[in-house]
Amino acid sequence: MKLKDVAVIEPNQARWKALAQSLTKAGLKVSQAREPQALTKEQLVVLGPSAKSPSRVANQVRAKSPQALVLAAQAKGFKAAFADAVLPLPVSVNDLKVRLLEWQTKKGPDAVAPVTPRPGDGILDPTTNFYTFNHFKEVLFVEVKRARRYGFPLALAVLAFDPIAGRMGDKLLSQLMGGLALAIRRSLRDTDYPVQYSADRVLLLMPHTDLAGSLIVARRICERVARASLQADDDEVLHPTISVGVAAGEPGREYGFSDLVRQAQDGLMQAMARGGNRVEFSDVLPGSVSEAPMPPTIPPVA
Repeated sequence: MKLKDVAVIEPNQARWKALAQSLTKAGLKVSQAREPQALTKEQLVVLGPSAKSPSRVANQVRAKSPQALVLAAQAKGFKAAFADAVLPLPVSVNDLKVRLLEWQTKKGPDAVAPVTPRPGDGILDPTTNFYTFNHFKEVLFVEVKRARRYGFPLALAVLAFDPIAGRMGDKLLSQLMGGLALAIRRSLRDTDYPVQYSADRVLLLMPHTDLAGSLIVARRICERVARASLQADDDEVLHPTISVGVAAGEPGREYGFSDLVRQAQDGLMQAMARGGNRVEFSDVLPGSVSEAPMPPTIPPVA
């Protein structure tokens, strides 16, 4: 479906104008509809950050225009449970153009609904679009062998969300993983490998990276997650955090992929046991787990 007409539901006039200008620059035609009842042929509906009871408004939009794609305009990067997608603020016109190309293949009467595989099945994970471990493990094994043979450093991290009391069901975990994937992509280099290790854990392999470098990456991801928020179905705003375990293989040491994973998993368990929202690191020597607490400048957003 061609995405051309868009409505902006935003009570604040200045914010409505700013959103409308950005959408117009991206090639969209902004309609005069400012409420769900006024919608006509719009393929996109943007709920602005000032919209009250966004879950209720989104339901009204879908009742009026079932085929419309509902976007939540928000400054913090996790998914909004009531929306089909998030429009990050401030709007980047170039980024929006890329997103439009992606969205128009996923919405509309002519779109073919894909069969959603279970986590771990297939080549790509359906939530994060990272390669699944079953598909990618041979590449990971080869990278570890190359690092040992040619004497360059290599680091591995395992990431998982800290528990959210009474809330961590499959739906919420899927939404969180989508946000985590975005934080990871913004933090890694092209040469790094993010892999969906299991339904609730992501593995990062970082070639040519020593322990210090991997800690910088891990802390950067933790910071981005801690500063984000997620609006649940009941309009409650959640502030998720992650724990990370890191292990590093140094030139001249004997180690394998399983050694790095085991050490990183041990670090992850220690990070969770110490309250979460932190990084625990380890080298490949047994029993060498060390603490690397998150700096006090990045607590969960209140």
